[in-house]
Amino acid sequence: MTRYVTPYPLPTPYERELLTILIEECAEVQQRATKLLRFGRDEIQPGQYFNNSFRLALELGDLKAMVNLVIVARLVQQEAIEEGALRKRKQLAAFMQTDDDTSPLPQDERADG
Repeated sequence: MTRYVTPYPLPTPYERELLTILIEECAEVQQRATKLLRFGRDEIQPGQYFNNSFRLALELGDLKAMVNLVIVARLVQQEAIEEGALRKRKQLAAFMQTDDDTSPLPQDERADG
């Protein structure tokens, strides 16, 4: 059996580090969003100064910074990110099971709107 070896260049050490940090930031957003789900927006964990909502916002800021860095490093294209965001908005409009008057989706994009 022969092994497949990609003919394409692998990420540089710098790119690998950016991707590793990006992965870490994704995990931190996931963890903080889970805390908000479990304990609510306003809970402040012992030893912390900020509530879960603010801490999630900080983690999202960290993630946004890493997304910007991977764009600058040309690991992804800004246009593809924007296309993905538009696709996600359309999916949410079609498949979200709940509705909220404060939704950022225009009324005509909502599933039941």
